[in-house]
Amino acid sequence: MLRGYALPKQLKQLSPKISWRLCTLSFLLCSIILIPHMFMPIERVLIALLLISVAALAWIFRIKLLYLCIGGVILTLLLFLCWIGKLIWPSSILLSSLLGGEILLAEAFVVSCLRTAMNVAVGARQQKILADQQMALALERQQHLNELKDQFLLNVSHELRTPLTEVKGYLELLRENYTQLDADSMREFLDHATHGCNELELLVDNVLEATQLDVLTTSYELSSVSLVKIVQETLEQIPHEDHEIVIDIPYDLAALAHRQQLKRVLYNLLSNAIKYSPTHTVVTVSATLMSGQLAACPDICFRVQDLGPGVPAADMPMLFQKVMRLKRDLTGSIRGTGLGLFISKQLVESMGGRIWVESTGIPGQGSCFCFTLAGAPITLLPLPLK
Repeated sequence: MLRGYALPKQLKQLSPKISWRLCTLSFLLCSIILIPHMFMPIERVLIALLLISVAALAWIFRIKLLYLCIGGVILTLLLFLCWIGKLIWPSSILLSSLLGGEILLAEAFVVSCLRTAMNVAVGARQQKILADQQMALALERQQHLNELKDQFLLNVSHELRTPLTEVKGYLELLRENYTQLDADSMREFLDHATHGCNELELLVDNVLEATQLDVLTTSYELSSVSLVKIVQETLEQIPHEDHEIVIDIPYDLAALAHRQQLKRVLYNLLSNAIKYSPTHTVVTVSATLMSGQLAACPDICFRVQDLGPGVPAADMPMLFQKVMRLKRDLTGSIRGTGLGLFISKQLVESMGGRIWVESTGIPGQGSCFCFTLAGAPITLLPLPLK
C-alpha cells in the first residue's frame, strides 16, 4: 500500500516546468499511438501537426498543468468527434476542417512568436534608453563634482594667499622699520600678523575637519559653557571695528556644549555675518530659552542676525552642503572656501542640536542663522559687558 502511493507523491514534488512538459509529451505520444487506428495517413499527418502545434503553444505560454489536462481532454473529444464525422461526412470535408484548424494554429503560433520577439525588442530598447539616461546623469554629476573640486582648490589657494600675504607684509614692515616704530605701532603690526596666522590656522583646521567628518563620527565631551563669555572670546578673534555688534544674551544663560567646537561654530557664523553685511551696520547675537519645553533645562536657540544681501530661497537647501558657495559669491570679492557652514552643521549636530537659516532673500533685510543646543545650569556668572 505504501509503495502504491509513493509514485503520486513523487509526481507532486516535481517542479511545474517538468510536470507540464511530461504531460504534453505523454499526451502527444498517446494521441499519435491511437490515431493510426482511426484515420487515414494524410489525416494522421494533419492531426500530428495539430498536436505538435498545441504542444508548442503550451511550451511557449507555460500553460498550467490543470489547463493543459483540460485542453487534452477537449482535443481528444474533438478527435473522437472527427472520427465519428468521418463515418458520416465525406473525407474531403474532414480534411478541409483539419487543414483549416492547422492553419489557424499555425497563424496563432507565428503571431505569438512575433509578439514575443517584439516584446523582447521593446524591452531591450527601453533598457538601453534607461542605461543611456543613467550614464548621462552620472557624467553630469561627475562634471559637477569636478567643477566643485576646481572651484574649491581655487578658493583654498586664494584663502591661503590672502592671510599669508598679510602676515608676510606686516612682518617685513616690522623688520625694516623696527628702529623707527614705537611700542604701540609694533604691537599693532604684530596683532595684524597674529590675526593672519589665526586665519591660516582656521583654514587648515576647516579643511582637515571637513576631510575627517566624511569618515569619522566624532562625539565630544560636553560641559556647561557660559554663552556671553564665549561670544566675547570669539569676537576678540574677529576684526569688527566697522560693524556694531549687539549681544542680547542673559548673563546667567549657559549651554551644554564642547567649548572649543562651539567657539568654532560662532566664529564661522559671526565672521560670515560681518563679511557679508555692509560696513557700519548692526550684527546681533542673541540666545534665548526655547518656549514650550517642560524640562528642567530647556534647549537654547542661538541667532546671528545681519543686514546683508540675504539668502535666496532656492539656495537654502544647498547652503550647508560641502564646498557649497552661492553663485553670486563665485564672481564677487568675498573670500571663502564653502566649508564653514558645512563644518558648523556637523559640529552642532554632534553636540545634539540642529542649525538652519531664515531669510527673505531681499537685499538689506539680511539673514538669520539659528542653531540649538541643550541648556545647562551655570555655577559662575560671567563678568558684565564693558
